[in-house]
Amino acid sequence: MIAALFEGTYTVGGKGKFVPIAPDQQPRRGEFKLGINPFLIRNGSLTALIDAGLGPFSEKDHYNLITKNLARHNCTPEDIQHVYCSHAHLDHIGGLLSERYGTYDMTFPNAAIWISGRDWQRFVEEADRKDKHEVLRWAIFLETHADLRFTENHPPEPEEIIMETIGGHTEFHQGIFYRNGSEKAMMLGDVLGRPEAINRKFVAKFDHDGKKSQKAREHYLQKALQEEYFVLTYHGCNGAIARLKHYDENKGYDVEHITTGVVGSNTGTSG
Repeated sequence: MIAALFEGTYTVGGKGKFVPIAPDQQPRRGEFKLGINPFLIRNGSLTALIDAGLGPFSEKDHYNLITKNLARHNCTPEDIQHVYCSHAHLDHIGGLLSERYGTYDMTFPNAAIWISGRDWQRFVEEADRKDKHEVLRWAIFLETHADLRFTENHPPEPEEIIMETIGGHTEFHQGIFYRNGSEKAMMLGDVLGRPEAINRKFVAKFDHDGKKSQKAREHYLQKALQEEYFVLTYHGCNGAIARLKHYDENKGYDVEHITTGVVGSNTGTSG
């Protein structure tokens, strides 16, 4: 099973602050409207997340939100064995910690955290350089309390998960690929953050290397079509899971949007 744990819609601008808005509300002028969707993977041997939400950097009670979302799938934060992180931006990794009783706590206390060590180093150095003291306090707590595993040193576990450095949005951005028999999904983080990007060609100004992102989108979308992967889009607002049915040189991809937000074994929708 693969499930999108939808955490709501937000408007976000150049300062990177995520402000909650209603699903039918338009973003503020000059800003983007984005959803937040960590993804739950669960089979007979693996209970894991791909990315973790905003955590204490959200205006919402994130711990309560992620707990309720997991409970819909008969799961708790303590059940999570692994969290696979696409890149070190706070809207993707902030939820690794929760702020409770005036201090931080591990949101998923039994989980190994997988992330690019080079991307993590860049994140910490940037926070230090820009005097982001609260971000540094968060990072230091995570480093000293989490089972933090850098993908350059150890291949992710278990074997159903592959993480590849695809670059683009950040220099060491990770693509995350899940295979369990015929059940397959890929999550490209902010290289392919919204389903609307599937049939668009663009160079994003907020990417480390926008041209590399576009090349990666083209490559992995072809892979998704040819090998029948579900495509997981972290920032989707009206459905975060898609499947590609056909490609036409003039019209682009025929995209099936999975409106239930759940695919895979025992869900009625399988790959």
